[in-house]
Amino acid sequence: MNILVIDAGTSSIRGILYNKCGKSLFCHQIPYEVRFKGSVLAEQDASDWSRTIAEIAAETVKYCEKAAVSCDALALTSQRSSVIPVDKNGEPLSPAIMWQDKRNQEIAEEFRPMENLIHELTGARINTVFSGTKMTWIRRMEPEIYRRTHKFCTIADFITHEITGEYRTDHTYGSRSLLMNVRSRSWDARLLDIFEVNEEKLCELVEPGTVIGCVTEEFSKKTGLKTGLPLVSAGGDQQCAAVGHGVIGAGSLEITTGTGAFMLGYSEKVPDSLKNNVICGAHAIPGKYVLESSMLTCAALYNWTKKTLFADSEEESFTSVNEAVEASPAGANGCIVLPYFQGRGTPDWNAGASGCFADISLGTTRNDMARAVLEAIALEAKNNLDILEGYAGKLERIRIGGGLTRFAAFNQIQADVYQKRLIHNMGNGEQTALGAWAGAAVALKLYPDYDTALRQISSEDEQEAFSPNPARRQLYQEKQRRMNELYRQMYGGEYIFEREKLKNAAQGHCSEA
Repeated sequence: MNILVIDAGTSSIRGILYNKCGKSLFCHQIPYEVRFKGSVLAEQDASDWSRTIAEIAAETVKYCEKAAVSCDALALTSQRSSVIPVDKNGEPLSPAIMWQDKRNQEIAEEFRPMENLIHELTGARINTVFSGTKMTWIRRMEPEIYRRTHKFCTIADFITHEITGEYRTDHTYGSRSLLMNVRSRSWDARLLDIFEVNEEKLCELVEPGTVIGCVTEEFSKKTGLKTGLPLVSAGGDQQCAAVGHGVIGAGSLEITTGTGAFMLGYSEKVPDSLKNNVICGAHAIPGKYVLESSMLTCAALYNWTKKTLFADSEEESFTSVNEAVEASPAGANGCIVLPYFQGRGTPDWNAGASGCFADISLGTTRNDMARAVLEAIALEAKNNLDILEGYAGKLERIRIGGGLTRFAAFNQIQADVYQKRLIHNMGNGEQTALGAWAGAAVALKLYPDYDTALRQISSEDEQEAFSPNPARRQLYQEKQRRMNELYRQMYGGEYIFEREKLKNAAQGHCSEA
């Protein structure tokens, strides 16, 4: 059985056809871009997904015909918290409000007094990333769109409807909404009342690893895929990446450094001692959970570094930036960066935080600034890792992946900052898609469990390890302390929100619409 995995990320969507052994037969990737409007608004046309999903399916069919192989099923994984309101015909009523969008900050702040109850029910704090407050914003600021909305869709839900005509979403997306009870895994009446969202406007909740529909005749005519092929909802992209990295049992954890950075550890249940410094959500493995920390800018910040500090470079690649990082010593000659260029994620969800370079002298070079950016990303990850270890226990090894891990010097920075041995899969690099394949392979009875499915593919992975340099422990401990102290000095130890700036930007958008 060959399974087409559709992986809808933030910067691109790809389709990978895997055979029954988890070997990639064909891949078709299409880039796209989020439209950022100032520091608050982030949107994308829904046509990006309807267009690209049809192209991926059609190109896969062409490959199958040429190679004389079959496409027998589909699996879907996607970014998790963006919102598209659609009408009864499935037509988008507005551009997608992306997960990075902060127009809902004032609304999120309004609900802050109820945060203890919300955290108890959802496993997460109030924040601008999750989709619930985005729906509240639409209801209040775009009431006609809310009235006409038949369903609020994540990107995965929108793609699911394009392929199957069904409005279903799995628990991994529900647990990124602030509307799903993390223990009962159902839409919660108390949360719906708080966020002013009608349940009938939400998609049906199902377990991840569920066949959520079949290819319709309409999609078949458009793409050439056979009518009736099953589509498996494999779970959100970060949960699938965790599966692909082997986070399927106690004591396992992975860090993905992509557009943002995400750290996920396995949990059998919602911890009894759960505090509001970490996210507890549904895992891609049915009935299981992940403890998650997140950073809103990671590779996106390194992209900014290239465009801003190395604008004179004619190279499309990051060669000159990487060489600059390697030319600066550990510690970046004292240069410190607060890496909150799109706000801060966990542990305190400070959407008003911004980026900052500090401790700069006339001797500071752009080499130092570039290295300081990567060190700051690793140091903020260390802040979250310290919290996660409070739940999972001390970890000696961590698996790493994501775009930034292609740069070996960054992997060594991570190892030195965390003082952990890091394992990087070199050969494949498609842990999200492989995790989605494993989920679909289990759902379709190709393998009895995730461990068996992953063992099928792990033997072919080429791995590299990065061991920490003990001599740099104290250097990075002091730099972490200095970075955190600077953050406390700027934001009062908890959060200071730029209410008026965020409010005015969002209202300006509303009047333009």
